[in-house]
Amino acid sequence: MHRSSRGFFARVFMPEWDSFFESSIESVFRAGGRLLDIGGGLRIDGTRGSRVNPRFRKKFSRYLTDPTVDYRVTDYTGKYSPDYVEDIHALSFPDASFDAVFCIAVLEHVYDPKRGIGEILRVLKPGGKALVYVPFVYRYHAHAQDYRDYYRFTCDGIAYLFRDQSSVKICPVRGIFETLLLFLPFGRRGLFPLLVRMLDEGLPVLRRISQKQTSGYFVMVVK
Repeated sequence: MHRSSRGFFARVFMPEWDSFFESSIESVFRAGGRLLDIGGGLRIDGTRGSRVNPRFRKKFSRYLTDPTVDYRVTDYTGKYSPDYVEDIHALSFPDASFDAVFCIAVLEHVYDPKRGIGEILRVLKPGGKALVYVPFVYRYHAHAQDYRDYYRFTCDGIAYLFRDQSSVKICPVRGIFETLLLFLPFGRRGLFPLLVRMLDEGLPVLRRISQKQTSGYFVMVVK
């Protein structure tokens, strides 16, 4: 389980999960090659996705014009103009055809996540990386017209699903109180997340609890 040794204020104002996620994205793009974003979860290109994350677009969209990077987006529908319309349960790409795969906030919406993970690993080259996000303690978030919300994932389940890979790093996302705050109507507003994060990060016992009672996990897998 990934936990950094950075100081208290560093962890509050730049949470560990943000640092882990951004450094993982950076390492993938810098390495270049064929990159597959299943579901467009990076949200760095508004022409190939339903939404854009302004911070990530500012930081990473420059790689879209890098000649060493071949970044492609898939989705299960052509509604959001992906490069490919694909079913994660049966991807059309050949074995070992991508240097890296992003799969962010997708697997909870997949009716057979084990099969989806198998497809991710199948199309990934040996030594390639997969950056995944899955929720654990998180609100129900199906979309009536587009997708269902089937599953949640513990750290033990994640370790088992990727058990045969060369390396698996798991990073908890949010502490226990910041996670619970998300269930309230005002949970994402103002200073509330920052204040409860100070509580989560300031007490060692809560930091330990938060490794297992958290809103989700970022996972970096090396095949």
